[in-house]
Amino acid sequence: MKDYWVLVGSFGSGKSELALNLALDFATRGACTLVDLDVVNPYFRTSERGDVLEKAGVELISPPYALHKIEIMSLSPRVYAAFTPGEGKVIFDVGGDHIGAVALGQYKPNFELIPPEHLKVLQIVNPLRPMAAELDGALSVMEKIEGVSRLKINGLVNNANLAEETDVSHLLQGYELVKAMSEKTGVPVLYTCAVPEIMEEFRQVIAEKQLDARYLGRLLPIEVMMHRSWDKFLENGL
Repeated sequence: MKDYWVLVGSFGSGKSELALNLALDFATRGACTLVDLDVVNPYFRTSERGDVLEKAGVELISPPYALHKIEIMSLSPRVYAAFTPGEGKVIFDVGGDHIGAVALGQYKPNFELIPPEHLKVLQIVNPLRPMAAELDGALSVMEKIEGVSRLKINGLVNNANLAEETDVSHLLQGYELVKAMSEKTGVPVLYTCAVPEIMEEFRQVIAEKQLDARYLGRLLPIEVMMHRSWDKFLENGL
């Protein structure tokens, strides 16, 4: 039985970055498929890193005509292949907010066949985005996503970031938000994500402030691959 990871959350929460990092990590230990299910925002999608994924042995399933200068809001029939029996990991990178999560709804019959222990539906939380900056807003995002996707979120991820301006205070802000969300809903915090240098600083903060491990989850250093700053564009291109 495959293990399924569905990444949902607000626009700009960092779903694609996490999807890429998880896919590359999983691929070092077995088969991995990454489903780009974002038909809402064509400017930030995991398909942009198809070359990196292919080199790592990750199977990529993209929307039709993705990256061909033609954008059609439709999904590839190959998505159904992700639900066929086999081994390995399958990651769904879903479009932002409940608007993007609508695409999940049509696969409800397929998800219903997956045993609960093999399905993680993770809300990626970034308090530096307006719609999810406060508890009420973040919970509203969760409720709307669950409504249209017809899936229950069963894990939270603290991915507080402000792109290259991120510092450790942002990660602490994210900790407080996912802690409040977890206490309110009972949904556990499974990951805290940051680039390695910020994560190292945060480890010190965890010790100094004696932060509760229940609201930290696994500390996951990630590499930024979706370059969007002018300097990164000049250095690496898109």
